[in-house]
Amino acid sequence: MAWWRGFNMYLCPMIFVFGYHPITRQIGPVEERECANCHNSKHWLLHKRTYFISLFFIPLIPTRIEYFSSCPICNFREELVREDFKSQEPLARLNREAVERDMTDEEYNQRLEKL
Repeated sequence: MAWWRGFNMYLCPMIFVFGYHPITRQIGPVEERECANCHNSKHWLLHKRTYFISLFFIPLIPTRIEYFSSCPICNFREELVREDFKSQEPLARLNREAVERDMTDEEYNQRLEKL
């Protein structure tokens, strides 16, 4: 008698959980401007959103990348091209570090000149 005759494949099914979801990273504040939606004047936030195909809720394959800046009040967003994102990214990282570390004005201005 072969081993597979006693094996019932319905008793132990193979389950694969696939998904498609975005992961959004906030890079930091960029420039102060007026929102076209809520008309508040605040520093807009720079974001990078990457869409992944996932297996068992683990992101595996990136399929699409979006770059955008958003209003911190109403979350209205404006899409950016990759080149604009890359030019604003160093400033956003510096601004985020300045806020998190409570950087002095002297140190901020020195690092801003290096950019």
